[in-house]
Amino acid sequence: MNQTPLFQQQQRQFLHYLRQPWVAQSPAGFTPERLAVYADLLYNKFDESLTACFPVIHRILPPDDWRALLLDFIAEHRCLSPYYRQIPDEFVQYLQQERDHVNDLPFLAELAHFEWIELQLSIAESESITSKPLTSGQLLSGVPVFTPAIQLLHYQWPVQNIGPNALLTEPPATTTHILGFRNSNDQVRFIALSPATAHLIELLGDGLTGQQALQAMRGELTHTQFIELTRFGLSILIDLHRQGAIIDIRPTSHLEPHA
Repeated sequence: MNQTPLFQQQQRQFLHYLRQPWVAQSPAGFTPERLAVYADLLYNKFDESLTACFPVIHRILPPDDWRALLLDFIAEHRCLSPYYRQIPDEFVQYLQQERDHVNDLPFLAELAHFEWIELQLSIAESESITSKPLTSGQLLSGVPVFTPAIQLLHYQWPVQNIGPNALLTEPPATTTHILGFRNSNDQVRFIALSPATAHLIELLGDGLTGQQALQAMRGELTHTQFIELTRFGLSILIDLHRQGAIIDIRPTSHLEPHA
């Protein structure tokens, strides 16, 4: 015997219908017209949120495919957050961990994550920052301080180049590295990186000075080659500072360079 109160049974039937109105049985006590209004309201709220956060995906997919994707998300994913602004977070999780459709664009999950990162950087909480003028010598001798809202990203697909007129079917042979950050003017920016630049940023994130990080990258280079590496590395540091990713330096903590 079902001990669940009748009103709770009706609530569950109603929610089940909202998730899958095309297959679910209509709950008792509701006219089809009223149920359709509620189902449309739910879809439209999700559509509004996800279209704003994932404009590239919305432009790439035909309207019917976009609608089918959102309906599957509503039907299959169990959102753990009650907050409207976190619907995009749940959508990315759904694409990365739950969805398995053979006809999906192969870069769909990575592109969604890339678009979502822009939202995360724009809303990340941090104190007001000011980018200080720095010399080449300071960038090498000190530990570069990056803007607080920053993400070093690695993708199989070149997500920053994908759009309606640039749809790929095969990933490139090399990993795509991107630095995303919010500068002192609260502008979110993305910089495509070479593998060497991405490695340099990772080393700087470990608390090394610019010079220490370059020394850690030296490997088997000759003296002449290391001089060229230093020139390259310094130009990268200057550019990261110019674009607002590096905002200051701090004194070295006397860490030993990495082997």
